[in-house]
Amino acid sequence: MNKSNKSQSLSNDLALTIAKSGGVELPAELLEFTIDQVVDESILKDIPVVGWLAKGFSVTRSISDRIFHHKVLRFLIELEEVSKSERQAFLARVESDTGYRRKVGEHLLVILNKIDAFEKTSLLAKCFDHFLTGDINFEYFVDLSNIIERTPLSDLNALCVPSNQRIEFSSVGIAVACGILEFGIASTNFGEDQPELGTKMSKYGKDLRDIFLGHLRERLANEKAQREALFGEEK
Repeated sequence: MNKSNKSQSLSNDLALTIAKSGGVELPAELLEFTIDQVVDESILKDIPVVGWLAKGFSVTRSISDRIFHHKVLRFLIELEEVSKSERQAFLARVESDTGYRRKVGEHLLVILNKIDAFEKTSLLAKCFDHFLTGDINFEYFVDLSNIIERTPLSDLNALCVPSNQRIEFSSVGIAVACGILEFGIASTNFGEDQPELGTKMSKYGKDLRDIFLGHLRERLANEKAQREALFGEEK
């Protein structure tokens, strides 16, 4: 199999695995193994739903392949709480639309390979969870995943602090460049007459924070209720 066909096969396998794996209960203990243990003990080959992963790469040849396997496993385990019933629309589409299946799988392969910290994999899975359940569309998931990839882990962790705590980024400039913050009019203090140009949380930053804290679905439901109160039931 040439490199192009191999990549396409892996992307298809990953998309189908996500669609079908709800309730399979991948052993969470996998995360406690070292990368070498996951590979050398052939654990992957003993788990049918991810057996394709062990066959897709020459795992004994490359450290980067082993790291990638570990990222994929973490990603799949984080998605285990999404039930099969909530995956049905996604499953139906990836089974019927090969182009869509390849597009989703290829993006996940690329982004999982690029992220520079295992902890980011869990945050990425939280965003994909919201895509699977229809709270965000695929294009918006792509935007959020690209922000996660290029944002320092410390700044992503800053978004995870409780709502009553102050968010402190390591660098405002980096946060702006990554898309978490944006330039805007800062609120005035101490009775100043003139507003000042400053930074504020971007829509991406707000949505990532609400996804990480588990607040986005409630916020979207409240916003929908407010719209329907003003304009009637949405069709």
